[in-house]
Amino acid sequence: MADFEIGDLVKAKKFGPMDHDFTGIVEKVYNNSIMISIQDFDPSDKNGVNELNSRAVIRQSEAKMIKAVPRTEKADDEDEDDDEKSSKSSADSKATKKSSKKADK
Repeated sequence: MADFEIGDLVKAKKFGPMDHDFTGIVEKVYNNSIMISIQDFDPSDKNGVNELNSRAVIRQSEAKMIKAVPRTEKADDEDEDDDEKSSKSSADSKATKKSSKKADK
């Protein structure tokens, strides 16, 4: 199974109101499926595309990658820094809440 990201160009198999295969751009990635914005389709499927509001949710296993957007590697250092900052801010907010409760009494 390919890892899809927002912006990838994919080809999808026909389903539902669609009589032909179509292509689109990934808008959202779910666990096992992706939502795509339908870009290129057979003219006879125009009513089906309108019915779907130019979007479709398809299985990742049934989508074929045509063109991938450039991938960026996220460094492990950035993940650890983010975790440390969030734990510090949550500890600070808990301390503030406790002190404000004592002041109210």
